[in-house]
Amino acid sequence: MTGTRKWNPSVVMALVAAAMLLVAGVLMAIYEERLYSAQQVKNIREQAQILAASVTAAIVFDDRRAAQEYVEALATNPELQAAGVYDGEAHLLAGFSRGGARLPSAAPGEGTVFGPGFMDVTLRASQNGAAVGTVMLRAVTEPVERRYARYGGLILLVTMGALVIAVLSFSQNALQRRAQQLSVVNSRLQEEMEERRKTEEALRQSHKMEAVGQLSGGIAHDFNNLIMIVKGNLRLLKRRLGPDAEQAGTYIASADEALDRAAHLTQRILAFSRRQPLTPQRVNLSTLAQGLSELIRHSVGEKVEIDMQLDAQGSILCDLNQMENVILNLAINARDAMPDGGTLTVATRDVTLNAPPPDVESENFTPGAYVALSVRDTGVGMPEDVRRRAVDPFFTTKPQGKGTGLGLSMTFGFVRQSNGYLTIDSAPGKGTTMTILMPRDGEAA
Repeated sequence: MTGTRKWNPSVVMALVAAAMLLVAGVLMAIYEERLYSAQQVKNIREQAQILAASVTAAIVFDDRRAAQEYVEALATNPELQAAGVYDGEAHLLAGFSRGGARLPSAAPGEGTVFGPGFMDVTLRASQNGAAVGTVMLRAVTEPVERRYARYGGLILLVTMGALVIAVLSFSQNALQRRAQQLSVVNSRLQEEMEERRKTEEALRQSHKMEAVGQLSGGIAHDFNNLIMIVKGNLRLLKRRLGPDAEQAGTYIASADEALDRAAHLTQRILAFSRRQPLTPQRVNLSTLAQGLSELIRHSVGEKVEIDMQLDAQGSILCDLNQMENVILNLAINARDAMPDGGTLTVATRDVTLNAPPPDVESENFTPGAYVALSVRDTGVGMPEDVRRRAVDPFFTTKPQGKGTGLGLSMTFGFVRQSNGYLTIDSAPGKGTTMTILMPRDGEAA
């Protein structure tokens, strides 16, 4: 997982603070060094002024011994490397030196001169406003111990700053890696939750359909028995009336026709509830669909172009009459989805399934060889909420009186009773594909 690194604001502030601390330490060290140097020059200059005032009489009377005593009194200062007293003719009168320092043989010019690690301060010795000689002091600009301590502190400060920056950078990288890992885990968790939601929804739908199927099957059986009783009584009534049945015959025929429609409706309900009696036989879906092609053509009309793609070779076990009704029902549904015409494709193919098809729960799926029958249209398609409810009994999007809502539910019940599966692939504006997956007959294979 790659992307632009996003720094934590607190980490950025810590890095900025560490950098500011480092710069402040360097600036403070430079300022301290300059301040110490200025103070050192002031101190040495004051000592030179004291020496010049003390040795004036010794210079005037050429008293080398007295001048030497004044000079050696300054030797107690460890920062002084050399001190010298010069007479009016710039000759060295008295002095001392140590640490490899050497006094110049002639008096230098008045002022302050800096050398590598030392400075020379030279002043005129005056009496009554007239210069009688010169004094010179040489001092170290900074003691070795102080310089080492300052450099050590600076190095320690830089090291601590670099260490803080390194630790913060490492922490930032670790936090970013952890955030990426959490993001991956969160995405995986969301996918698992979505998959679980779909599974639970499919399971609830399966339980609902099972409950509705059991209820509707029981009602259909009882209702069918009542229909048979009424039909029997109508026959007895017709016989009892005899010659007088001519006037009532129309009413009896109308009631008998209504009972036939009711009986057909109960058969469709029984098909949905998977309780209708079936007569399985070996059927080749390609041959069956080819035989129904003319009937399909008359059923869908001239506006719809029919494309037959019959590639399946395997046979299945199913009720032939019911399968014919299923194919015709799917073709008519496809026609209704294409009011302005389109293309109806009826296709068969042999497939091997190792995983359950869409919307089929895994516990109800058996891997193996299947024959797929697909009826595809180029119609208006279905939104997702309609697609999910398409096989619900009595659910229809057709106008009032144009459909019972039992066509697809009957198809679904028959297919499941035959150990097959029904899948629906549809989207608004992209048409609909109804696919029936039936187990291939092992003996025929």
